[in-house]
Amino acid sequence: MEPTVSWQPTGVPHGHQAGGPPTVTGVGAYPDRTVGARAVSGAPAPAPGGELRFGPGVPVTPPPAPPWPTAPPIRPRPVWRRVVSVLSTLLAAALLLTVGLYLWQRLRPMEVEQVSVAATRPAGVACDVTVDVVATVRTNGRAGTIRYQWFRSDAPPGALLTERAGSGQHTATLTLKWTFTGVGTTSGTATVNIIEPAPMQAGARVSYRCPGG
Repeated sequence: MEPTVSWQPTGVPHGHQAGGPPTVTGVGAYPDRTVGARAVSGAPAPAPGGELRFGPGVPVTPPPAPPWPTAPPIRPRPVWRRVVSVLSTLLAAALLLTVGLYLWQRLRPMEVEQVSVAATRPAGVACDVTVDVVATVRTNGRAGTIRYQWFRSDAPPGALLTERAGSGQHTATLTLKWTFTGVGTTSGTATVNIIEPAPMQAGARVSYRCPGG
């Protein structure tokens, strides 16, 4: 049997009343599937006005950032470690001071500390004698050269002379031979003039007496 199709000439769909919303009846009607819809288990509900996507290719929600690492608590150092540290520091300082003092003593130049002059054998009452005038120079014990000259009250300045002192030698002797001749009485002054390593002077008085025959 051929199916029959019926038409309504009014242009109003079957089951639709003019002036009102269309109604769907019958077994073949399609219900609204959005009414009472629920979110898929495990997926967040969409925001109002937004859309919800899920399935292959859709990125999942990123995991929360890990917390910032915290520094471990600072533990106080044991007492014995602090004592050892202080002792090590003091020992190192003492060692450096000792080495520095040793080097300074070894490397510093010669210094004249004191000069004294005396006649070893006064002329007294004698004729035609030679008197030894000795200058004693005390140094700091460093090796070096002493440059000096003698001044006599009865003569022009003497020539420049040198005396070498070795390391550890704290005393140097400088000798002047002063000769007296003739009859009569006289006196004079002998002065040693240190030029190097530092200017310094010292003198002594010498007397001569020769009675006439």
